[in-house]
Amino acid sequence: MLTETELQAIKPLRYSRKVSDGGGLYLLVTPKGGRCWRFAYRYAQKYKTLALGTYPVVTLEWARSSHKFARNLLAHGVDPSALKAALGKHIFGVAMREWEKARGHMSALPLCSHREIAPSESHTRCGEKECSCSC
Repeated sequence: MLTETELQAIKPLRYSRKVSDGGGLYLLVTPKGGRCWRFAYRYAQKYKTLALGTYPVVTLEWARSSHKFARNLLAHGVDPSALKAALGKHIFGVAMREWEKARGHMSALPLCSHREIAPSESHTRCGEKECSCSC
């Protein structure tokens, strides 16, 4: 299991590499310094990858929560990539939040339903200057 300190200390190399967090969740570190959360899984005897977002915009806590949601979908016979493509990434995030509420494991990070998590100086969670949400 990765820690926030370990994530911050990861440096890019000449080649892309995967830093595992366990259970198929990993951080893909590119040579240019990009860090992308991915979930590798098998569905219908095929290997697939679900993109969960980029670090540090998507925190370790958020990535683990998304990972649990995707694993729950797999346990119920639903392909997370197909669901994300069908619903769109913003509605997929909202569905994940509803699932967390139902389980009683709501994370401390609020999420706008109309925007992917993208912090900025103007608005902490949704990145908009004029926003009607309650984040």
